[in-house]
Amino acid sequence: MRIELGSFFLSGEGSLQQQLYQALREKLLTAQWPVEALLPSSRQLALDLKLSRNTVNQVLQQLVAEGYLLGQPGRGYLVLAVAPDQFFQASMHTQVAPAPAQITVFDYGVTAKTGPASGLLQTGVPDLSAFPFTLWQKLTQRHSGRSALAGMADAMGYLPLRQALNHYLRQSRQVLCDEDCILITPGAQAALFIAAKLVSQAGDKVAMESPGYPRLRQALQLSEADIHYIDASSDTGLATADLPRLNGCKALFVTPAHQYPMGGIMPLSERLHLLEWARQQQCVLVEDDYDSEFQFKHRPIASLQGLAQGQGVIYVGSFSKTIFPALRLGYLVLPKPWAAKAAALLQALYGDVALLPQAVTADFMLEGHFGRHLRKMRQLYQHKQQLCLQLIAEFLPEAKLHARYAGLHISLEFPYEVADQQFTAELLKAGYRVQPLSRYVFAAPARTGLVIGLANSSEQQLRSGVQFIARLLTLYKKA
Repeated sequence: MRIELGSFFLSGEGSLQQQLYQALREKLLTAQWPVEALLPSSRQLALDLKLSRNTVNQVLQQLVAEGYLLGQPGRGYLVLAVAPDQFFQASMHTQVAPAPAQITVFDYGVTAKTGPASGLLQTGVPDLSAFPFTLWQKLTQRHSGRSALAGMADAMGYLPLRQALNHYLRQSRQVLCDEDCILITPGAQAALFIAAKLVSQAGDKVAMESPGYPRLRQALQLSEADIHYIDASSDTGLATADLPRLNGCKALFVTPAHQYPMGGIMPLSERLHLLEWARQQQCVLVEDDYDSEFQFKHRPIASLQGLAQGQGVIYVGSFSKTIFPALRLGYLVLPKPWAAKAAALLQALYGDVALLPQAVTADFMLEGHFGRHLRKMRQLYQHKQQLCLQLIAEFLPEAKLHARYAGLHISLEFPYEVADQQFTAELLKAGYRVQPLSRYVFAAPARTGLVIGLANSSEQQLRSGVQFIARLLTLYKKA
């Protein structure tokens, strides 16, 4: 039986080849033509549809390759058994059916960011306008043609970058390590997740700071850990007096150099107390040193890892604040016996870390550009922070200030209740991606306020932003 083409229309969307493919495929999937019937010849189809024979032949050959038709020399194209159309998108306009109700997918209590990807007064973003992108481009071009960077990577990461990090961390943070202790990761979030999986199993008791870093909490949720919290809201960071409540923890995640988001800087005596407690409890400390490069009051105190002589502490860092976030490079410094297991976790979860950005970052460090850039940015951020403090004192005098002596943000706490999540949603509509302080609080007492990024905004934008916050807050207080 040979098919009569009958009513047959092209959609008018896309190329003629795409339109013909969609039209024929829809006829086949919706069983409008019987199985084992013969299509008109390609010559006849071309004449009827006023298309070139070459276009028709290409579409028929594609349908043969996909199993809809069978080409028979001398006879034409035979319709094969048609697959049920619920397994296919029969046309460009067919809507994807919802997943069956009985299928369960898991979110582990984590959420993705919403709204625009970036905005003014955004936390976690350095001053991108001050980064030497022209130099970075030259370094990238230097390596972009290297075939050695197009293949597979060392499980621990690019050796010259690990060597550069070894020198930098020893000099700047008194970290005790060598290149064989350093694991390069695709960002700090990956580093934190690997650390969590390395030192705990599902159901194990682990602890973190509150207020604290929400993405760390997500990493621990994905690890299915039993999460406990310790207060870290004071100017000295983590409340070591509360450590006995955490006895039995497998790991404690801390930010001693500059607590996030409250800004506390842990003094040496408290660090030594923490290290002794961890040693007695056989609890691994995971030290997130994310913001240590930007201390404005004094030089950073030596890292926990260095004070512990590299034992019992996992050190986490990244280049998101010092270079730029989209680089997606982080690192772990581990006790050497743990390094191979951490590398195996990295390979299982993420595979290799891209080699080209590692090579460019290595040169950026080894040739001295990284150090010069940090010195310049430290002065710039200190100036912006002083301006921001002046603006807050002028326009938001009732707010209690946190994180005043380091880092790329300032935290405000209000002496009255404000629905800060709704408040920041209103700010986002105006282009300000300020974070609500309550987002970082995981245990009592509740706190409301704002976490304001100061790095990637100009002086005028900082001034306008603080004034806008003050005006909007007045409306909220009246509501």
